[in-house]
Amino acid sequence: MRYRLAPAIAWLSLASAFPAVAQPALAPDTSWVSRSAIYEVFVRDFSPTGDLRGVTRGLDKIQATGANVVWLMPIYPVGVLNRKAPLGSPYSVRDYLAINPAFGTVADFRALVRAMHARGMKLILDWVPNHTAWDHAWITEHPDFYVHNERGEISVPRDDKGKLTDWTDVAQLDYGNPALRREMIAAMRHWLTEYGIDGYRVDVAGFVPDDFWREAVPALRAAVPRPILLLAEWGDLKMHRFGFDLTYAWDSYSRLKTVWKGAPADTVVRGELADLAVMPHGGMRLRFATNHDETAWDKPPVTLFGGREGARAAFVAMVLLPGRPLLYNGQEVESPQTLRLFWRDPIAWNQPFGPQARAFYQKVMHLARTDSAFVSGTFRRAETSAPADVIAYFRGDALVLVNARPRAMAVAVTGFEVDGSRDLLSTRIQRGGRVTLPAHGVLVLARRRAAVDRGAARSTADADSADDGSSGLDLHDDSRFDHQIHPVGSDRLTVKLNFERHLPGDLEACVLQQNRQRIRVDGLQEARPQLRMNRIESTQYCAGSVTIEQTGIAA
Repeated sequence: MRYRLAPAIAWLSLASAFPAVAQPALAPDTSWVSRSAIYEVFVRDFSPTGDLRGVTRGLDKIQATGANVVWLMPIYPVGVLNRKAPLGSPYSVRDYLAINPAFGTVADFRALVRAMHARGMKLILDWVPNHTAWDHAWITEHPDFYVHNERGEISVPRDDKGKLTDWTDVAQLDYGNPALRREMIAAMRHWLTEYGIDGYRVDVAGFVPDDFWREAVPALRAAVPRPILLLAEWGDLKMHRFGFDLTYAWDSYSRLKTVWKGAPADTVVRGELADLAVMPHGGMRLRFATNHDETAWDKPPVTLFGGREGARAAFVAMVLLPGRPLLYNGQEVESPQTLRLFWRDPIAWNQPFGPQARAFYQKVMHLARTDSAFVSGTFRRAETSAPADVIAYFRGDALVLVNARPRAMAVAVTGFEVDGSRDLLSTRIQRGGRVTLPAHGVLVLARRRAAVDRGAARSTADADSADDGSSGLDLHDDSRFDHQIHPVGSDRLTVKLNFERHLPGDLEACVLQQNRQRIRVDGLQEARPQLRMNRIESTQYCAGSVTIEQTGIAA
């Protein structure tokens, strides 16, 4: 027995005086880590003043990107001895427990943490455990904390293969020394307990011995009675088994660049399927189209990916994959600057297409952070008529299509009804059985849930608003809803509708809406739902469901 739902749902309306925005159809996740959207800040370059107060003043700008976690690149004093270039690398740390005086004071940092937490945002610090500056106090006070070469001299770092690096401005720490391990864990605990930060991004985490992380990660998580985020700058999935939440999707980024150079587009999805097949439970990848290393040593996205549209397409292709998204400061205005690590290059925020770019990146970050399809939706390959040119995948019921080529193309999709689906980035409804993607065009399509009689919905909402003076709003226009069909026996049908919408009020206001909500399925009885108030961080929204059953339905 088969039931056709689309013609069965006649109308769905919600009369409310409150504005609405799209919300996920998933119950709220209490863990902010799994819903994080990360914004990386290079303190030197972020603001005109190049300090912590400049970051605090810029929090409106950061939050407007849709990010809820700020990753501060190292804020510690930079080594002077053997320094590279005029300002040195922020990853040459002279004192793990201090703040770079060029960035401000302890009071400035505390004020930044308080300001972020007041907004419902989180702050993680960049941590550099593999090496220190040559003028760190440990060099003279604890030379046994360092690796020595065959001549008995403290050594520059070696990579994970044992090859000497060209990092001549830093000295390699020796994790064979238990005293060093205790000092490093104590230093990391210090920022968690003393300043209330929310976690760490760990620089070259794979250069540090595995058994240190087996010891350190549990100690850090036990240090504070709240969730913390631990991001390893490393691609090996073993880091998740040590307790890291996030690892770098370096291979994904590399595949993306090769696709932009002409490799088949479907190699992106094939690579991700293989990676996810062996991902440890709870592990996530950090998804990016650039970061401080790539912008400094490679090219910024607007250059690397062939202009504004290419940069946006690359961002969508990466950050809507399973994992958590990263935006690097300046990327949201598509700045062409390289932002060198050893100099100061204040970000030129007034880019010609900055406002349009900001709006685009905010939409994508918001989807990645709040929409259930991109928080926890199953990842699978989507079949198209252009697998060599279009990156195509499903996240839950959402379809992501990214044209990796600088030319337009018409594409057919197998297993997805394009006609009537809605683009979550532009809100436009697609018409016809094929999609046309402009050069480096993107679509994020939500599967059509039901056919809605908008005229009936509007007239009903207007009638409701006449009773109490409020303005009626069509739920289907600006809220997510889902349905489930449950045939029972041979002549019974159950339709369940789930809906959520933003409601900047309280539980009482939510309950008041119940009397103005009516849902009917064609041929079935009218019903009223039970509503509830949900909360995701600082966002409240009214949500509910209604189940309607009818017997005697013809097959």
